[in-house]
Amino acid sequence: MEPTLYRQLADCDRPPEPFSRYTVDTLWTDPHIGRQMLGYHLDPDHDAASRKATTIKATVDWLDRRFGLRGKRLLDLGCGPGLYATRMAARGARVTGLDFSPVSMAYARANVPAGADLRYVEGNYLTDALPGPADLVTLIYGDYCALSPDRRRTLLASVAASLAPDGHFVLDVYSPGQMAAMAEGLEFGHRYMNGFWAEEDYYAFKRTALYADRLVSLERFLVASAQRSFEVFNWMQYFTPDSIAAELADAGYAVDAPVEVGSGKPWAGGATPFFVIARRAGS
Repeated sequence: MEPTLYRQLADCDRPPEPFSRYTVDTLWTDPHIGRQMLGYHLDPDHDAASRKATTIKATVDWLDRRFGLRGKRLLDLGCGPGLYATRMAARGARVTGLDFSPVSMAYARANVPAGADLRYVEGNYLTDALPGPADLVTLIYGDYCALSPDRRRTLLASVAASLAPDGHFVLDVYSPGQMAAMAEGLEFGHRYMNGFWAEEDYYAFKRTALYADRLVSLERFLVASAQRSFEVFNWMQYFTPDSIAAELADAGYAVDAPVEVGSGKPWAGGATPFFVIARRAGS
């Protein structure tokens, strides 16, 4: 019989069918990893878990210009520690933030500004009923791209049910130009990513696989310590403006032209993400 370690490494080196193995919960519900993710969220100077503070502010600025946030009922899906929700509430929106990370939710609830019309709900936007009706639903920082096609369909149906008749769904997606900048490869390290994956001592492998014909990438992590081993599959789907518009149309949405993340101006293309502004068709 092959040694267990050999089987694990050989399997890690074989790209699986896209989205066939799904472990996204680990990033957000494991207490240690959740604390590491929160630290990345709260660092205003990099884009590792949330975008830089300057970009977040600029995004809320154009959302306010576009929709007039004051008085709007706003649902922020995957809100994390409330970096967008807090700023949108400061513009006068009536905000509900929803996330399934206990660590992020604890931070967000402890930091609600006095007088803000802002509440947080701990829940999973794929399995729990969404609060509504909402004039504006947001899903920011590529969350949509991490979902398998069936999960995306589930989410789109839930959002449609939560939208007010004239409501909008605003989400950002990653572009093929961003995928083109990636490379396949294998990395290995002791306490890889500076202790991100576990409190105890560990080793980790990272395998990056690209599915160019399907516009999907995978960053697969195999983490092993003396106490346990586990894997994390970080899938990412990339969209053109036409492909995301078609996917949303199939779910009963109409979309506007894509816009830049930080300005709300028409998307210029290239290796950058873009926002999509969608509404239920006919509304």
